[in-house]
Amino acid sequence: MTVVRHRAVTARKRPSFAGNVGWGLAGNAGYALAQWLVLVVVARLGTPAMVGDYALGLAVGAPVMLLANLSLRTVLVTDPAGEHPFRRYLRVRLVAMGAALVAIGVVVVLFDLPVAVVLLVGLAKAFDGAGDIYLGHLQRHHDQRGVALAQLANGGLTIAFTAALLYGTSSVAWAAAGSAGASLIAWLMVAAPLAGRWWNRPDPAALVPRRHTHRAAGGVPALLWTALPLGIASGITSLTANVPRYVLQDDLGAAALGAFAAAGYLVLTGNVLCSAVAQTLLPRLTELRAAGAHARFEALVRHALIGVAVAGVLAVWAADLFGPRVLRAVYGPQYAGHGTTLTVLTVATALGAACFMLDAALSAVRRFAGQLAVNAAVLAVAVLAALVLVPRYGVTGAAWATAGAAAVHALAKWEVLRRAL
Repeated sequence: MTVVRHRAVTARKRPSFAGNVGWGLAGNAGYALAQWLVLVVVARLGTPAMVGDYALGLAVGAPVMLLANLSLRTVLVTDPAGEHPFRRYLRVRLVAMGAALVAIGVVVVLFDLPVAVVLLVGLAKAFDGAGDIYLGHLQRHHDQRGVALAQLANGGLTIAFTAALLYGTSSVAWAAAGSAGASLIAWLMVAAPLAGRWWNRPDPAALVPRRHTHRAAGGVPALLWTALPLGIASGITSLTANVPRYVLQDDLGAAALGAFAAAGYLVLTGNVLCSAVAQTLLPRLTELRAAGAHARFEALVRHALIGVAVAGVLAVWAADLFGPRVLRAVYGPQYAGHGTTLTVLTVATALGAACFMLDAALSAVRRFAGQLAVNAAVLAVAVLAALVLVPRYGVTGAAWATAGAAAVHALAKWEVLRRAL
């Protein structure tokens, strides 16, 4: 009776799915916009060389930090039996962030990069990584509002601190220090307090029988062993997305890459929306799977994929019909001839949206190793497709390589999920 009453209380207090998607969209979109505006601030208040130094810091730090993240947030959200306490996730994340900073320092020394800027940008990403674990705790409790508020606070503080310090000092190193300070404040004064509201609240995991104690779960080594495949898979995904760009830059130069990137930014909204939906789905799918509600689990995944398919068809139709005019209006007449590229990239985005939903389902059933194998195969497909299509078809060939890799990605993950279920 107590459990039933507890379920009823939890259900009444839980935010609606649509509300969570809205908050997730607001947080993801706001944070992505803030990262872009930081570069705009540096460009407006600084020099092209400053923009280059800051972008170099991002290019060096982001991949290293992404790998060091080990996707621990996803592992935390999909830990229905509570096998590892929150403090263990936090400890592993903090140690990994420290190791990543050391790795960035080694890269700076080996390649003679701007020390202060690159390390400070890396430090900002490390603070973001620490705060991300607290966001995972919020997500576990279906509190996408809290996640969004933390993301928006981080983005807003980063813009304000970066602009103020760059304006006052004319130093991009101080601007990077402002970014690091904003991330630190967002972690300690926003993300941690928001997550703290849930420390004494009923945990969704409390409704699932605990099969192991924290000690029996194997400690930090077991957590690392669980998270490592998913962390490597995320790093491979990031690399795969950039393969066509590398080949395009090497074969046709910066102008062709610029046209490809310009078209790609127009479909970025689709990724933001689908990421918000997937983040909202993940804790719900985890609970359904842990409770043995297989039919409801499969129905929710099926509905998500149908929704993605319908939205994808409409988006491709709109891109095909209005693409050249949109490119001309946003970027200028020299980009209007890349309408086909925009349409193909929209196809790739629609397929990528399906991958977001399949990733959420696979994470809910904790098929992390399966995701690693699939992502490694997709990387090979992306490399081969780019090497074949870019020299022959140029910018549009890079778009087709992206779409082909996305199609293989979606089909492979569908097969892995089908077998898992």
